[in-house]
Amino acid sequence: MRKKGRFWRGLACFSFSRPRAGQDGKAQSEKLEQTGSSRCSTDDQVSLKNITCTAEDCDHQEAPSSSSDILPSSEEQQMQEHLQSCVDDRPVNLSEGEIVSLLTEQLDNDVVMSIEILLIDICLNYNIGVKLGEGGFGAVFEGVRCKDGLPVALKFARKMENMEYINIPDHSKPVPLEIGLTVLVNKGPSSPHIIELLDWQELPDHYVMVLQRPSPCENLSVFSECCGGIFDEDFARHVMQQVIEAADKCCSRGVLHRDIKLENLLVNTDTLDMTLIDFGCGDLLHEMPYNTFSGTRKYCPPEYLETGKYNGRQATVFSLGVVLYTLVCGYYPDRTDLDKIKDWLWYLPSLSKECSHLINACLHPNPAERIPLDRLLLHDWFKVIP
Repeated sequence: MRKKGRFWRGLACFSFSRPRAGQDGKAQSEKLEQTGSSRCSTDDQVSLKNITCTAEDCDHQEAPSSSSDILPSSEEQQMQEHLQSCVDDRPVNLSEGEIVSLLTEQLDNDVVMSIEILLIDICLNYNIGVKLGEGGFGAVFEGVRCKDGLPVALKFARKMENMEYINIPDHSKPVPLEIGLTVLVNKGPSSPHIIELLDWQELPDHYVMVLQRPSPCENLSVFSECCGGIFDEDFARHVMQQVIEAADKCCSRGVLHRDIKLENLLVNTDTLDMTLIDFGCGDLLHEMPYNTFSGTRKYCPPEYLETGKYNGRQATVFSLGVVLYTLVCGYYPDRTDLDKIKDWLWYLPSLSKECSHLINACLHPNPAERIPLDRLLLHDWFKVIP
């Protein structure tokens, strides 16, 4: 208890940080439109480097409505005093993104105390390890579930201003969008290629997600760099089969991921199994055109840049095409490539005609000419026997 108390005291002071002014400027410069139509930038998302999930259940705990129900013990009083001392003795040289906690800056001591007790409550079930990643919205830590030693990752995310909530089955109150989408995408038979929740808890200014973490694993971008930055078609086919299945499963369950990219795909380096992670930029899938984009510019469908609108499934196919292109070419497609693809003329001598045709079919600038998502795995390239 004392060890975990020390961990959470430190976390309350430093982990939930806001971007510095320099980071804010960088994020602003990377917006797709000056009008601010992008709801969130991937650069602000927490990077879940070594996280994936295949969970058994999806439970959660809700914060009490009032801190007056909690009577602090003498040890808890010491924890509260330590929190205040962290504010008074705030460090001068903070690491990137580590600025004093919003908890201690914006909330009174009673609320801070209640939040810390709640954090300890959910995390009594887990042994917390090192930080795996952080960003403008929070931080991710590795952990192990106490009862059975299951590797997990704990994501702590700040609630941003005007954060969206959605209603999901079996929950009486709306939940934060990222939590709701992750729950919805795993309703019914779980997919081995999509991240799942083990547990979650909503707090006044933050929420916590407990995710299963396979070991060993790396995100596909890091894995690619370690392998020379380019793969042969056989491995690319193995990857794309799993990623397409994950994307199609998301859409079939009413969820638009909207940020499918190398960094959000985990590779189990022992089994080469793939897992799609991070629904922080996602939305509910609907047939009406979307007029805001959340995700990474390199994966943004060209029709959005031209018209300000896009269809969810067609945009998903485009992002899958960028993933395939990057795997077999080692770099991202540019305007010259898209000009050739517009006339179905793009190819590389080093690639099979089936692979080149599939890239043309996924990345075509005219969304009406793109291959439908539910027909991707029927393409001739997936019928090639390695």
